Amino acid sequence: MREVITPVLFFVLMFSFTGCTKDNEILDYGTDTIDNIIYGTTLYYAIGFSFELGALVQTNKIPEPDITVHVNASPPSLSAYLDTPNHMESYALLSENDSEADAKTFFDSFLEVGSYSWDLFAVNIRENQVWLFKTREGNYVKFRIIDLIVEETSGLPYTQVTFEWRIQRDGSTIFTK
Repeated sequence: MREVITPVLFFVLMFSFTGCTKDNEILDYGTDTIDNIIYGTTLYYAIGFSFELGALVQTNKIPEPDITVHVNASPPSLSAYLDTPNHMESYALLSENDSEADAKTFFDSFLEVGSYSWDLFAVNIRENQVWLFKTREGNYVKFRIIDLIVEETSGLPYTQVTFEWRIQRDGSTIFTK
């Protein structure tokens, strides 16, 4: 009898714990990647990122993404920049660092928003930069550029950016660790 009860009890406990996770939980931090690939056939869109949703979002959906990445193909060289469909000056460059370790240290230790000069675009983004972003809902996001690819292709120039981010959702100027 004990041999029957033990496996049954195991499965009951296993399924009880798997029901405790939240599949639709919105994240307050993470590492994500976006690029400038255009999708669609009659309705074109790209994939951006919504800090408020903590997820990748199509540019033709509501709500729109907070950020999208683009290539500036002006001579003498290609560069990447971030845009926002909210049409507000939402970007402030906080730090340009010589190494990934320095950028990570700055990112982790940046805990309070001060007074900054805000821009409509994050221009000439590069690895190891730390930026501040203000969402259309009035929340602040800090993000660190981890990896950046900008390359000439046979079609449009390609760019891809990987970033670590953290949002504070209460409208205050204080980030928690």
